[in-house]
Amino acid sequence: MSLLKVLHGKKHWLYHRFSTILLFPLILWIIYSLSFVPEITHENMTLWVSKTPNFIFLSILIIISARHFQLGIQVILEDYISTIKFRDFYIKLVNIIYYFLALLGLIAITRVYFGV
Repeated sequence: MSLLKVLHGKKHWLYHRFSTILLFPLILWIIYSLSFVPEITHENMTLWVSKTPNFIFLSILIIISARHFQLGIQVILEDYISTIKFRDFYIKLVNIIYYFLALLGLIAITRVYFGV
C-alpha cells in the first residue's frame, strides 16, 4: 500500500469525523428550532424556512449531511467491492447522487425562502 493511499484514507477518515462533529450541533439546532413550530403544516414550515437564520443553518445541514452520506457510502464500497472497475464506477455514481441530492435540497429551500 502506497503512502499516497494511506494519506488519502486518513484524510477521508478525518473528513467523515469532522462532518459528524458538525452535524451534531446542527441536528440539535433543528430539533430545538422545530420544537417551537406550533404545528407542522405547509404554511408553518414555509414561514420557518423563510427566516434567514433557519435558511442558512438548513442549507449548511443539507450540504454537510449529503457529504457525510457520500463519505460513508464510499467507505462501504471501498471495503466490500474488490473489483476496482466496479468500485470506481459505484463511487462515481454515489458522488453524482451526492451532488444531485445536495443541489435538489438547496434548490427546494431556496425556492421556499425567496417565495418562488
